[in-house]
Amino acid sequence: MNILSYKNKALKGSPRVIEKTIAFAVIDDRNIIKHDLVKYIVETYTENTLYNFYKRKCDILGFYKEAEIDTAIEEAYQKDYDLLVVMKNGTFMNTSFFFENLQKMIDNNIALMGHILDAGPDYYFVHEQCFFLNLKAWKLASSPEYFSGNLDVVTIERAPTNFHDNYTPHWIRMKEDKMPDIVNVEPGGYMVSELLKAGYGVSPFTELRKLKWFTYHGDTMKCLMKSLSINAKEYHHGFFSTETEYIAEHRLHDKIDTFISIASAFHPFKVMQKMKLNPENLIMYDISNEAIHVYRNMLQAWNGKSYIELLNNSRFEYRSGHNETLAQKSFDEMKEMCDWEPFFDEVCSKNLDFLRGNLLTETFHKKFINELTKDKVCLFHVSNIFSYEAETYYYDIFQRLFSFYNLFVLMKKHTKKTIFKGSIFNLDNYVSTDKMDPLYFINKAKELAITPWQKEKLVDFESSLMKRWEDIMHD
Repeated sequence: MNILSYKNKALKGSPRVIEKTIAFAVIDDRNIIKHDLVKYIVETYTENTLYNFYKRKCDILGFYKEAEIDTAIEEAYQKDYDLLVVMKNGTFMNTSFFFENLQKMIDNNIALMGHILDAGPDYYFVHEQCFFLNLKAWKLASSPEYFSGNLDVVTIERAPTNFHDNYTPHWIRMKEDKMPDIVNVEPGGYMVSELLKAGYGVSPFTELRKLKWFTYHGDTMKCLMKSLSINAKEYHHGFFSTETEYIAEHRLHDKIDTFISIASAFHPFKVMQKMKLNPENLIMYDISNEAIHVYRNMLQAWNGKSYIELLNNSRFEYRSGHNETLAQKSFDEMKEMCDWEPFFDEVCSKNLDFLRGNLLTETFHKKFINELTKDKVCLFHVSNIFSYEAETYYYDIFQRLFSFYNLFVLMKKHTKKTIFKGSIFNLDNYVSTDKMDPLYFINKAKELAITPWQKEKLVDFESSLMKRWEDIMHD
């Protein structure tokens, strides 16, 4: 499958999806939900997952009933997609989970990946909550139906070990043997058999399984308990020692007085170099105490010589997937961009401020209204904070767009001009306070409404945008 591109990939970034190659079919069973909070959880997890991959150039094929899975597969094939993701409402997938498992499919000739369950004495079951299907392989295997009950299936050898319980094998493969002694073929089972018979691999999800979960919303209390358990996990924010986003060259027409930047790797330094900035003031912010601590050391105590030594002296632990080699590579890239030592000394001599807090909250927004920003031209690097899936999966998309809108209106009122840089939903990578108003956000909200329930909320959301504008601008 030629579906991924690694061009302009950041050191710790994700690959790009080639357009028109991957589609999502959503199984919509919200009619079974009996509790308002469960409904909110299910819809929020679903829309966040869908939008995360929609913005990465995956398409949304449509919303289907569970009984229509075979219809969705056929429609995706007829539209010439390479891969179909069948995903039930209430599924959350982190980007890393998606790309790591997808890469394993590509590297190992795997045609079907999902939750492959040993349903003995029945045949194997592919859970409808989520599976990835290579459509070209499916067609070459004679288009086996998901809901086929055909008993003409191959014998399967399974791993003696499980992910959990005794029905979740770590692997399966075809076994040259007589036909299995089974009672029934569960949904997906015949498809598994035909793909194996055609020489393709079939595999459970094996990579980063903790970064995907499902609400099990058919059971109200189970769903609420699972959501509580997920949200109660202590998230380790840490410090990003390596860039996770590609920084492109960009020229602004305005002279920037104040640069507001996330405290991450060499982001502020590289942005200043790529954009030819020389601000008088630099505000470093982050939700992480560790990140602020590292940057205080970097700008107020470090000699600019050994990045690894700085990290080692900062009570620092590498985040998952980050390591000393990548950190050093990030520093080497930085030094290649400029005459490093005088540039570093110049940055350290600026008017500095360090702010710690959650950029989604109004209380933290207000901390940016200070002597370094009032009546100044500011560049505000928000990165991907408003759409950062690791922490925002339990906030719906309109809620997070409204949070950015609140920050935008505050900066519009109190600064001469603020230019925002980052991945802010469907906004441009650079947007400024002198070119946006409530109508702009209303139109963007309409574009973001990719699910039926979001479309139902649009009128109320538009009303909230207008009220907040009046509250701040006319206060």
